Amino acid sequence: MQQTISRNLIVIKVQTTFVYFLEIINQKVQNVKTFVQETVFPIKNPPITKAQSNIYMWYFKSKNSLFKRLSMWVGISEIIRLFSTEKDIKLSDKKFSQWLAGVIDGDGHFELSKKGYASLEIVMETRDKHCLYLIKQKFGGSVKEKSNINWLRYRLHNKKGLIFLIDKVNGFLRNPVRILQLGKICEKYNIQLKPSETLRYDSAWLSGFFDSDGSIYINIASSQVYITASQKNRFILDDLVNLYGGTIYPMTKVGAFKWTVFRKDDITKLREYFNLNPSKSAKQKRLKLLDKYYSLRNQKAHLASANSLLTKNWNKFLKDWENYK
Repeated sequence: MQQTISRNLIVIKVQTTFVYFLEIINQKVQNVKTFVQETVFPIKNPPITKAQSNIYMWYFKSKNSLFKRLSMWVGISEIIRLFSTEKDIKLSDKKFSQWLAGVIDGDGHFELSKKGYASLEIVMETRDKHCLYLIKQKFGGSVKEKSNINWLRYRLHNKKGLIFLIDKVNGFLRNPVRILQLGKICEKYNIQLKPSETLRYDSAWLSGFFDSDGSIYINIASSQVYITASQKNRFILDDLVNLYGGTIYPMTKVGAFKWTVFRKDDITKLREYFNLNPSKSAKQKRLKLLDKYYSLRNQKAHLASANSLLTKNWNKFLKDWENYK
């Protein structure tokens, strides 16, 4: 499993890097073409247009020219298609849908009003606005501040956008409350409500659920890192224990349950998971700081003398950890 994940990450990085350089090359080619057209061979006089055009074509079709090689491809989109097959594109789209379903299961709410108006709302902290704007970019809708300035509300009520979103998350939702809410809207629009698919280790659902209802924190005294997620329905959390480890604790005062992971080997597995399915919220910053934390703890930076370099590095880490917004 770990070897497969590592290979997938290497392939993704190689493809991304290659496409990045090809995009640069493509831009340079366009710049040179523009320069030649407008400066070296300016085509302004109609009588000599054909001659200039012939010179221009000879220049770019020279057998020693890089442009001849690049002309085999019809734009950068064709290059990307060489490495991003239809299967890869569908996988990326599926990952986003799984992530979105996790967000909705945590912080979302489908509503069908008495007058028959359907909508979706997702409420998240202001620091996680990136998540909401990603959703807005794909499906439309609006993002507005709530009365409390620390929270933002995403709302989608446009029928076309809502049906498109339903098509993406249908079958990926796991929260029974959210599934029932969606079911009412599916009945209104004559859409078949799909049963929840079996949760797999590599599903991006946990990433979205963590972005909405999860947290990551450190107990400095015990040096323990905690990754948690809370929900009123324990059913959602049971599968997380089976796939990712951890324990479920009841929170009797608030009538909910908390999934908690703290053993170092389980934390390591979760870090590998988030490398495969990155968090899109501000919590991702804390996930990225874990390497630094473990390194400083191994050097006993938290016990170093007051004016030492280790102490300065430790204090900087603590500041970065707290100010991760």
